[in-house]
Amino acid sequence: MTPHTAPDTPGLRLDLPSGASRLFALRAGATLICTSGSMRVEEAANGCEAAGGLHRVVSVRLNAGEAHGVSYGGAVRLTAIGGAQVICLDAAGPVTSFLRRGGAFFHRILSKTGNIRVGALHKISK
Repeated sequence: MTPHTAPDTPGLRLDLPSGASRLFALRAGATLICTSGSMRVEEAANGCEAAGGLHRVVSVRLNAGEAHGVSYGGAVRLTAIGGAQVICLDAAGPVTSFLRRGGAFFHRILSKTGNIRVGALHKISK
């Protein structure tokens, strides 16, 4: 079973029937929100937390109204227990974060110089 990648949309809403399972490839920092029902989230821990460098699976149960932050990234399995609705918010990549910060920087610069130009034109017109 190949993992599904989360789309570029801000959030993916899933309806999982009872016992259904989906496998996703998510970045560390992604958030899973259970809006109704209950589900189990399983992610592989392959860092220094794993004993002897062995891979182990971290399993968390989420009930309606609870959220879980993906700690390690990689393949994450969602399994519905009695049916569940889930919202998956994938973390922004490094390029997206860099572009967002750059855009905010230039917006600050242009907004300051834009106010000066309007003020000068306003003084000339009087």
